[in-house]
Amino acid sequence: MHPDDHRLSLVRALLAKAEASEFPDEAEAFTAKASELIARYAIDDALLWAVDRSEDPTELRLELLAPYLAQKALLVDAVARAQGCRAVRLGSRSGSGREQVSVVGFPGDLSRVETLVTSLLVQLTSAMLAGAPEGLSASASAGWRRSFIVGFADSVRVRLEADRRDRSESGGPGRSGSSVALVLVEREQHVAGEFRRRFPHVRSSWASSGSSRSGADAGRRAGREASLARGPLGGTRAIGPGG
Repeated sequence: MHPDDHRLSLVRALLAKAEASEFPDEAEAFTAKASELIARYAIDDALLWAVDRSEDPTELRLELLAPYLAQKALLVDAVARAQGCRAVRLGSRSGSGREQVSVVGFPGDLSRVETLVTSLLVQLTSAMLAGAPEGLSASASAGWRRSFIVGFADSVRVRLEADRRDRSESGGPGRSGSSVALVLVEREQHVAGEFRRRFPHVRSSWASSGSSRSGADAGRRAGREASLARGPLGGTRAIGPGG
């Protein structure tokens, strides 16, 4: 088994225990440990790269399923940036109900992005359907769900960035926080350069955040409670479900 497979299997096992636990404190402890491991593995990979420079940034393509493609792309972007990667929407054919998002980054970081996004979209859909208020019109329901997804993505971004920052600042045995930070910045510069090479004409896109404060608040709560890793690895694939 490749070391990356073993590490991701360990993270998934912790999150499976969290999801199966009937005790909130125990579940939270498992989730926190899994999130800590994700950050640790990202730092370890970065420090190994600083020694041998044996890897270059590459590209992963994920396929999102409708509806709410623009809002789901925000979640992909939040996860990608927290892992030192860059994401861009590639658009979709009219009526296809699918959209590809390209993520550029180092291989280990891309594996973690795919694992996280796959799991989080499933959790997002489940939490959104369970929490949706009854009796709303079709347009009000759509607005609530857009706000929910944006709030969910924002909470996930805050959690992942905090874990990465805390891990990099601590440094670890024989490592200073400043040296780790410099390596991460250098890797992100390499990723940014490769991103510009592959996508030299990227334009900003707009995604409605909806108009429902209760939807955004519910999404943020769900994002804070979401497990931060689980799911298979692979190539370009459809991830969802559609919701």
